Amino acid sequence: MELDKRFWQRMENIYPSIDIDIIKKWFNSKKRKVSFRINRLKTDWDDVLDVLKEIWLSYSKVDYLDDAYILDNWTEKDLWDLSIFKDWKIYLQSIASQIPVNFLDLKNGDNVLDVTAAPWSKTSQIASILDNSWEIIANDNNAIRIDKLKFTLERQWVKNTKVIKTDATKLSLIYKEYSFDKIVADLPCSAEWRINLNNEKSYSFWNEANIKRNYIVQKEILKNIVNLLKVGWILVYSTCTIAPEENEAIVHFLLSNFKCLEIEPITLDYKYIRKWVTKFWDKVYNKKVENSLRCLPSEDTEWFFVAKFRKI
Repeated sequence: MELDKRFWQRMENIYPSIDIDIIKKWFNSKKRKVSFRINRLKTDWDDVLDVLKEIWLSYSKVDYLDDAYILDNWTEKDLWDLSIFKDWKIYLQSIASQIPVNFLDLKNGDNVLDVTAAPWSKTSQIASILDNSWEIIANDNNAIRIDKLKFTLERQWVKNTKVIKTDATKLSLIYKEYSFDKIVADLPCSAEWRINLNNEKSYSFWNEANIKRNYIVQKEILKNIVNLLKVGWILVYSTCTIAPEENEAIVHFLLSNFKCLEIEPITLDYKYIRKWVTKFWDKVYNKKVENSLRCLPSEDTEWFFVAKFRKI
């Protein structure tokens, strides 16, 4: 079974051949680098560094993120027996997963909503940055994932987080208008970053119908959370997919339907950042999508898309 040729047709409509070669290299990689984040609630960098030096485990600092590190030619198993891992002083989290929270501009006292919290990495990352200073609402609609979320939060000493179970499209029925200072919406998507050409199961899910379903679901969720954001504050939207329907098309939807939202320009000093998509097939998007961020998959991180909005 081969990856649907329609996928590659879509890539050719977005990227030049040199970038498609980078994508294919990612899809063919059998070993992907391990990254982790310092859990500020339990430790600091000096404590972690002492352990890594002791066992001569090499790493690289991610320049554009405060607490992110990448192992140099080491595996996840190399961390399992370390005290810093067992004590949850470090947390395995992909670089792409850490980036959206970076654009929330978090400050002590912020009241934050994590719309679709599973797989729970961003919730604990927010708590770590805020030092448990204010309440975080972490929502998911799956009981099993929520149990895992609660377990993870407890082990990381996350205190001021309330975990709720509901359909994200119903959040406006639970919370009043203007309830939150910051909202992170890392929404359900086709997760094309999972594709690995060495594993048929990793791409058997892929089809355009799935992308269209996610586009509809994302719109429904966003329609129900925009009113929860306080005027003057921030909504960060993100995905781990490359499909314009789940990225630029959503930005276009928000800008077209919510005049109270203004997209703010964001940048990242990283060599795999690429230009946004202003046209895909016969769809033309609002030119303000140029303020969003699109990244190719690379040796350090999966691909991702991020857009930052402020309510005016």
